Amino acid sequence: MKILLFCISLLMLAISAFADVTYTVKRGDNLGKIAKRYGVSVREIIRANNLRKPYIIRPGQKLRIPTKGRVSKKKTYIYYRVKRGDSLAKIAKRFNTSVKKLIALNNLKKPYTIRPGQRLKVPSAKSYSRRRRRLSLFSKVPVYRYYRVKRGDSVFKIAKRFKVSSRTIIRENKLRKPYILRPGQRLKILVGYRDVLKLNRPIQFRFPLDGRVDPTVREKGYPGIFILSHPGTKVKAAETGIVKFAGKDEHFLKTYGNVVVIEHPEGYQTVYSNLDRILVRPKQIVKRGTVIGTAGVSGDWGKSGIYFEINKVYNRKVYQINPLEVLK
Repeated sequence: MKILLFCISLLMLAISAFADVTYTVKRGDNLGKIAKRYGVSVREIIRANNLRKPYIIRPGQKLRIPTKGRVSKKKTYIYYRVKRGDSLAKIAKRFNTSVKKLIALNNLKKPYTIRPGQRLKVPSAKSYSRRRRRLSLFSKVPVYRYYRVKRGDSVFKIAKRFKVSSRTIIRENKLRKPYILRPGQRLKILVGYRDVLKLNRPIQFRFPLDGRVDPTVREKGYPGIFILSHPGTKVKAAETGIVKFAGKDEHFLKTYGNVVVIEHPEGYQTVYSNLDRILVRPKQIVKRGTVIGTAGVSGDWGKSGIYFEINKVYNRKVYQINPLEVLK
């Protein structure tokens, strides 16, 4: 009896696998679109439904889609809401695709203009999920340039000079009709956006490796600390950030040996020097606790371990922080 039930279930699965799909035509559909959606040819749909030239279909019409055992394709796209400052090139780069694919996926017509708030289909590739995690560490902030109005200037002329829209200049400067400018007037020009690191929690720096802090280093006037450890001990990122430098600098950081510099939100930087091996590369995002290298032995320091600094950049000035006051 069990064998019979098993055979019946297998038979039902086989029948369902080879059964045709019934599709209800929607407004804007054509045979090409439907065939592409189900991974079949237009000719197969025509044959299955006995369609005659000119093969016109109407909304609400039922069509048989011959699947022939094909596995139905999963939806290969997701929706993205266009933001101010977006372009097809920027969106394509963000989702690891091409402008041509975006145009085809959304049936865009020349001149391929997109507007804030518009919903676009974008490919839902696996690579995007990794890129989305990367993007979640960044927020976009506006980049402005300032311009002093000259005699004969107009909003249109200035917009053309900076390759922005007149509407953007009007909005950013809260200009009122008839948008008259006067010589000497200072205008704020939104020229784009840049990515800034962000965290959805307070910054907390952790010790980059376990070891005893050598007090003599700070006594000699160094802003950082030297953490003693065995050669080859794993060195970890003290906080989430992006690697700004990884290597050896023969000019400014010669005595530091192999160095990794990580930039963190709110202008913080951490410096890891006297490394034996470097295991990260510039522009790489690292999370707190990620192994970035190994401790080395330095003739300049005469010790085994790493030299570690925490700095804060504010208004283009670097302020040095005692790591012992913030490390946990």
